[in-house]
Amino acid sequence: MSILQSNHDTRQATPGQAEPAITRATVTVGQIMNLPLDQVLNGLGIQVIESSITDANFFGGVHIGNGGKITILTSPGRDPRITDTLVRYLTAKTFNLDVADLPAPFGVEYTDITEQARNAWVKAVSA
Repeated sequence: MSILQSNHDTRQATPGQAEPAITRATVTVGQIMNLPLDQVLNGLGIQVIESSITDANFFGGVHIGNGGKITILTSPGRDPRITDTLVRYLTAKTFNLDVADLPAPFGVEYTDITEQARNAWVKAVSA
């Protein structure tokens, strides 16, 4: 199993002090990979939903909605360690942070469906 880690986060709390807050403006790869996942998701305002997509080739995806609301979709029934790693990876990629690509057989596809959604809406209201 591959673990995604980074040594790029040099901001650390001194003993007795709280960890630096995780925010969208200051998030680091180190925070995403090392802090408890709930803390990362809450701090960045990310919702994780288990999707109903059962395709064996689908592991997860990210939806960035209006106003920047981020939702990560995961596939049902996966090993929790794989889901955790994938959520952390997708979170880092969503914020354009420098993380290594996932190993084979994983692949990341970027799709902007804005035009497709707009066309579907136009077709629906024109009917």
